[in-house]
Amino acid sequence: MRTGEKALALIALFILGSPLALGQISADGQKEAATAQSLYDAQNFIAAQPLYEDLHQRQPASTVYTERLAMSLVGSAGNHPVAEQLAILDRARKLLLDAKAAGDNSNLLQIMLEKLNALSASANGQTNNPAPSGPPSPGADAFQRAERAFSSGKLSEAVVAYQEAFAADPKMYEAPLYAGDSEFKQGHYKDADEWYAKAVAVDPDRETAHRYWGDCLMKQGNTTQAEGKFIDAIVADPYSRTPRIGLKQWADATGATVVPPPIQLPAHPTSKGKDKNGKDQININIDSSALGNPASSAVLAYSMGAALWQGDKFHQNFPNEKQYRHSLAEERESIETALSVLKELKVKPDTLDPTWKWLLQLDKDGMLDAWILLDNPDQGIAQDYLAYRAAHRDLLHAYIAKYDVHPK
Repeated sequence: MRTGEKALALIALFILGSPLALGQISADGQKEAATAQSLYDAQNFIAAQPLYEDLHQRQPASTVYTERLAMSLVGSAGNHPVAEQLAILDRARKLLLDAKAAGDNSNLLQIMLEKLNALSASANGQTNNPAPSGPPSPGADAFQRAERAFSSGKLSEAVVAYQEAFAADPKMYEAPLYAGDSEFKQGHYKDADEWYAKAVAVDPDRETAHRYWGDCLMKQGNTTQAEGKFIDAIVADPYSRTPRIGLKQWADATGATVVPPPIQLPAHPTSKGKDKNGKDQININIDSSALGNPASSAVLAYSMGAALWQGDKFHQNFPNEKQYRHSLAEERESIETALSVLKELKVKPDTLDPTWKWLLQLDKDGMLDAWILLDNPDQGIAQDYLAYRAAHRDLLHAYIAKYDVHPK
């Protein structure tokens, strides 16, 4: 995605945010604050920005004004030349950091910071996912018109232009996403649903449309389908904070809880380097508290299995990777080896601690991989997620619904 499109793509991240309390302000600023809030609520960020600039200068300690100025900057960035957009967004990021340092810890702020930090890292070459180059989208002109209309609060006009952009470029994910967002802001929830569905069809592996769709369904009182959309958002992007917040907010609204199974695996073996003959030296760490209990044999089997992977087994299974990493295949096999020992020894499940009971149940349900990838990953394991999701999307969804979400 080109720099300008990245800037524009951030706008929708805060459209569904909760309104902030204005707090105490001086009498001469009340009228300006009320006008700014009215413009902000109407999504007219271009007009709201100079008012929040003034309010922020008047009360720099106000986290409300700091946050809203940042949001207005992001919302109006698309109306500036591409060369200026990164500087505008970087200023917004720094304002949000100031608000966070002053005690603002809202979900909206955290989501925005996550996205803006990622954009800043990409712009400074600190990411392995550089923006692809290529000719501009055939829908770019219409999309820019839509963004200007949206930033000015002309939502009906924005929908028409987003629709034009999508017709010109059916692969432009942002066009149906923001068309749906514009309909949502007008209370046209059924129309918004249709646009979000089109965005998901363009790219089911981006979380935003799933999450926005869930918010829209919540507005319609359809909490069951909303849950599914929030889960789909996590499946699309499980290692970001934003989709997890979406499901947590759904749970708070419905009285449910979101808690993963309380599983604590044995300590992972550690490398001690190579011996004088060039052989890997692996140190197996076993907690003394595990010795003598019914699962002690499983703990040893798990540790031994993992140690083999840190030797030659990893390179045998991943011949194209030069350095060892923790993998889904290693974790699954190590756990399965431990469980097979429990079964062979006919250890009674009711004598086991919760970790092994849960692992036995996950294995029985065929959801061991899903637990590893979604609730117990590290940087190495996370590298196996995309390939697994391509073949097991429904299973990942089913795992979250059954094991992470607990209805009231």
